Amino acid sequence: MNTSTAVTRALSPAERWYWIIDQLSTLNVCARVRIEGELPAAVLRSALGALQDRHPMLRLAITEEPSDVSGAGPRFVPTSNAIPLREVTLSEPDDARWVREVDGHELAEPIDWRSGPLARAVLIGQPGQIHDLVITVPHCISDGTTALALLRQLVRLAAEPPAPGPSPAEKESVPVPVEALFPAHYRVMSGALPDRAADDGDGPEADPGEVGRLEPGKFVPFDQRRTRLLHRSFASPVLQSLTTACRREGVTLHGVLAAAMACAVARDAGAPAPAHFAVGSPVSFRDELERPVSEDEVGCFVSAVHSVVRYQPDDLWSMARFINRDIAERRQRGEQYSVFSLLADQGPTGVADSEPLVQYIEEHGSFNFFVSNIGRFEFPGKLGAWGLSGAQFVGGISVVGYFASSVTTSHGQLSWNFTYIDEAISRERAERLVDDSVRAVLAAAEAAA
Repeated sequence: MNTSTAVTRALSPAERWYWIIDQLSTLNVCARVRIEGELPAAVLRSALGALQDRHPMLRLAITEEPSDVSGAGPRFVPTSNAIPLREVTLSEPDDARWVREVDGHELAEPIDWRSGPLARAVLIGQPGQIHDLVITVPHCISDGTTALALLRQLVRLAAEPPAPGPSPAEKESVPVPVEALFPAHYRVMSGALPDRAADDGDGPEADPGEVGRLEPGKFVPFDQRRTRLLHRSFASPVLQSLTTACRREGVTLHGVLAAAMACAVARDAGAPAPAHFAVGSPVSFRDELERPVSEDEVGCFVSAVHSVVRYQPDDLWSMARFINRDIAERRQRGEQYSVFSLLADQGPTGVADSEPLVQYIEEHGSFNFFVSNIGRFEFPGKLGAWGLSGAQFVGGISVVGYFASSVTTSHGQLSWNFTYIDEAISRERAERLVDDSVRAVLAAAEAAA
């Protein structure tokens, strides 16, 4: 694991940006798994301590105080506080309670970054020794893969407690920021502000014209926005049928999910074909860095690219193929790294000077709805006497869009967690967008069968 020799360092431009918008509107990443079997809270608290010992980033807080070394600015600093565990005990079975906990608390309440640490957990117990375990981390140190990997490590540490080891003071110190690991030719790029101009994939003369976005029902001030959650999933038989259809049509699962969301947004807007809409796709670059970064390393190793796709309501597969091709071409050009140069060159230093960039992204950003798909994530189905199922992640939106989804394939299930900004998108409208997205995918899979 990459480390520095310091026990403190300044937040990088990207970390600082996520930290800033988290203060405007909570930007957390949550991971959940169901555990069936006896699980005392004391065992979990001990495992949380062991997890914290393993990861320097989980032994940190953030301070805005000036430093004698590098001057003012947010910095990671050590904290001795333990990862807090909240317990929820149910008297009756409620399989959907974890969704309400994530929706009502974990996505709504920010991590206390001033006191640290930058993580928390909740254990929801119901009759029959059934537990839902959720870990929550801020986006400044986590992406969906990070959150799920931390949850996987936590469950393993609870199932098989480690032997006593060295104290945190003897362990490695704060890892360098992700920007320090970029391939050399992507460390210095143009810091141009984003826009939605893009080729629609039909050749050099193609011009998508006006690019559609998801229009909010009302403007909600940036510091009053709240991410809400609608959970959907595809069980194993449906997932297998969908996977087979994708293979037959030569597309990835991500492509068809993104196409379905674009179709739902277009239909919601009453747009005629062939209108164009911009859909965002956060992509991982862990394997592209100067050294590969494993799933178990803590950090945010994703960046978004966008695809301006033609709305073809009767041909979801063509939309999906274009999205796949477009993402691959944009990644080949290194577009996933350009936002980091923007943040280094023009990013705000704090909440006080963040409004110009936030407002620009609101009005002119590349996209305002997106799908974050981490693909297949290996999570044990059994550990000792425990049965494990339903591993998945959910990401907040903050001020970078209005409608999104977090996709995980694990334990033979596809979890499609949709999020939206409350009041800007009414719940009725959000449910309509979600159900339309799901219907489009299922109909395409059935037609391809």
